[in-house]
Amino acid sequence: MSLWTAVRLFCLWLVFASALAGCADAGGDIGGADAAVDGTDKSIRLTLTDSWTTTSTTAVDIVHRQLIERFQQDNPDIDLSEDILDNASLKTKIKTLAAGNVLPDVFMMLGSDAKMFLDNKRIMPVNGLLAADPAWMRGFRPDSFDDFRIGDAITGIPMQMTATSIVYYNADIFRKAGYDSFPSTWDGFVDAVRKIKALGITPIAMGNKDQWVAGSCLLSTLGDRFAGTDWFGSIVAHGGAKFTDKPFVDALAAIKELADLGAFNGDINKLDNIQQRTLYYVGSAAMFLEGGWAVSSVAADAPKPILDQTRLALLPAVKGGRGAADAVSGGSGWAIALNANLSGEKLAAAVKFVKLLTGTEAANMAAERGDISGSYASDYDKSVSPALFDPYLTLLNGAEMTPVYDARLSPEVVQTMDRGLQELLTPGSKLSPLRLAQQIQESYSVSD
Repeated sequence: MSLWTAVRLFCLWLVFASALAGCADAGGDIGGADAAVDGTDKSIRLTLTDSWTTTSTTAVDIVHRQLIERFQQDNPDIDLSEDILDNASLKTKIKTLAAGNVLPDVFMMLGSDAKMFLDNKRIMPVNGLLAADPAWMRGFRPDSFDDFRIGDAITGIPMQMTATSIVYYNADIFRKAGYDSFPSTWDGFVDAVRKIKALGITPIAMGNKDQWVAGSCLLSTLGDRFAGTDWFGSIVAHGGAKFTDKPFVDALAAIKELADLGAFNGDINKLDNIQQRTLYYVGSAAMFLEGGWAVSSVAADAPKPILDQTRLALLPAVKGGRGAADAVSGGSGWAIALNANLSGEKLAAAVKFVKLLTGTEAANMAAERGDISGSYASDYDKSVSPALFDPYLTLLNGAEMTPVYDARLSPEVVQTMDRGLQELLTPGSKLSPLRLAQQIQESYSVSD
């Protein structure tokens, strides 16, 4: 049974049971008429679902919160009803709403969901909207659309462009372990992990409770180091490559080796990515792996002694690996999608809103907070950008960006991969790298 069928069956009771409560979380009348709300005289109503939380210190969240507030102030005739969810809940709820055909008007969408939503006519291609405003379209980085191209259709508007696998490390701890610079080879990295562990410090803080961190921030780049980008391209195109191919199994084995060495915190599957940073901030971990989006949070939240010692690096080269040593997984990952049912004034209002969230001004605001947008930043005050932003840009300028696995694979395969990685990283796990590769391949074959 396909994921789409399973979700539809699940929603037969969920949608009806939550008609007045659960689905109302996304703004009540999700697909909704442009009726006035609470007696106000607003002619157009838009519903929005996102993960831009109000307490986050991440640049992408702060910038979008500010732009939403501005849009509401500048457009008193538009009632914007917003449902804000954490990342994991958003992924689940969007699939649920799509299965019941009650998606919000505007919402954040994963690249891995785009084909399913497009095939089921839940979202509208945005090619025509982009072509109608050449200045807006020219402002985007061309590769920012890659995660959302389905054939000739562009399925969403990218709001962010980021590397997903940056090593944030404490230079002082590495020096104490005998490394004055970050290891340039995988063998050196494993040796550093052993020596840091011997100091009584957790080598790598990781919070994989929501399952995506291990896939996005570790496997996507490490898999490319071993198997190469062409191998993954063949996987996506169903061109003959298999997850049971030795290079990919070797990548899983490298992750298993780290786990067996005690490289990660014992509660790895009980913490999220925000909590993994906390272990690093208090000095109990030497490094953590996360995307470029964390630059702004580290700058805002890390104690000064930790921040002063924080450096950025890429996972090191793998001997005999097929991938480039200076590559890093990255892309847009998430886009802003539009409900296929939008039309007329309501569609125009939604497009106006999305342009504000994704245009050059948003890119400038993101750059000042230490993040890269899907659009080019053209005029921003570099003096107010976090100190880590320049090292981050330097890393990206010298690196080839390769696909993020969980942004390009089908939801069924991603689910199998993420759950398997969580088990592989569990202390004392009996799951072998080969068996996990076989499980992923089985899911891949079914989804073909």
